[in-house]
Amino acid sequence: MSEKEEFERIKEFFKSNVSINVLSDILDFGPETLFGIDSISAKSLKEEGIRTIQDLANINETNPPQIEGILPRMIIKWAKIANVVEKVIRKEIKQRKKIVLIGLDNGGKSSILAVLQNEYSKLQSLLPTKGIKREKLDFFGFPIISWDLGGQIQYRETYLEQPELYFSGVDLILYVIDVQDPDRFEESVDYFNKILENVVTLDEKPTIHIIIHKSDQDFRKYLKWQQNVKKIKDLFNPIINKYNEFDTKYIDTTIYQQETIMQMLSEALKEISDTSKIIDNIMEELVLKIKARAASLISLDGLIFGGFNIKEKDDDLLNNSALQFHTLSNFHSSMGLIHEKKIHFEMPLNDITIQGENLFEYSEHNIPVYLWILTENPTLIGEQIEIFKKQLVPLIHMFL
Repeated sequence: MSEKEEFERIKEFFKSNVSINVLSDILDFGPETLFGIDSISAKSLKEEGIRTIQDLANINETNPPQIEGILPRMIIKWAKIANVVEKVIRKEIKQRKKIVLIGLDNGGKSSILAVLQNEYSKLQSLLPTKGIKREKLDFFGFPIISWDLGGQIQYRETYLEQPELYFSGVDLILYVIDVQDPDRFEESVDYFNKILENVVTLDEKPTIHIIIHKSDQDFRKYLKWQQNVKKIKDLFNPIINKYNEFDTKYIDTTIYQQETIMQMLSEALKEISDTSKIIDNIMEELVLKIKARAASLISLDGLIFGGFNIKEKDDDLLNNSALQFHTLSNFHSSMGLIHEKKIHFEMPLNDITIQGENLFEYSEHNIPVYLWILTENPTLIGEQIEIFKKQLVPLIHMFL
């Protein structure tokens, strides 16, 4: 990121009348300069000794100060924004995230990459990855360094002998298991354990997603799939608990349902995002403000930046409906139609409305981002959209 880009992105966090000349001066600005902090709240913050952006960034988010007239979630949101601003100024935000895709041979790693890049024609002719395949890729419009590490035993030994070459600076490890090959589960967990041993030695703390791959729709119908998944978790959970400093999740995928691959990466990128938690806070604020049931921010190509829901089932209902509408919108575009700015879908028998609004575009690919809301009170949405849009724009630009 150039210094000019840093200036432009940082400026979006501040009120329009705030003059920024030198980046290093920003941490001494008063809290009232941040967009979304009114003068009364700023005065209350200063009375508690929080006089600058730096002071805001230093707040303990797990135990925020109790300040009369300010909700704790608002203080946490402001602290997180200040923390992102501080990271940019101190150049602690990496320009490219490093993702390591690893697992045994024949697990499906290369096919996952092919699906992510919409290169379906390659699936039939893919050969086992020999050694390392390092690529600079754009996933969802963001620059990513992808390391596809071949899974044959001779290559595995190399990675473990020189871990600093492969795991230094890693942000995300996607560990792939073939759920249809139970004979190799124990070999896979042994390899996983050795990887974590080396990552700990390097003092790295990546997010780890265990990909239960080849969970094809027809296979999922059988008891064998459930038994295999249980066996995988029974083997891997003791290792995960042993190294409990890592944030680890299980996700099942199949190349025959692209959405499972896209949602897997979407969830993973949220975990390593610099601003995802702030987006979640803003979505919560919006839902409560307009008395909605759920809200999500989703790009037209399927990246879920963040969201908030009152009930878990509402999250699934909203996100899956939104992704279906995006598919329909892309079909309309392929027919020469223009993407609609607003999509409004009523379900009167269920007394709910799903509404999507195109807020803005991001990245050099000009990818549209939609705010989706599931509500029983659509008339309350109104002017609130524009207010929240101003808060969300800089967070999207600095998502990764």
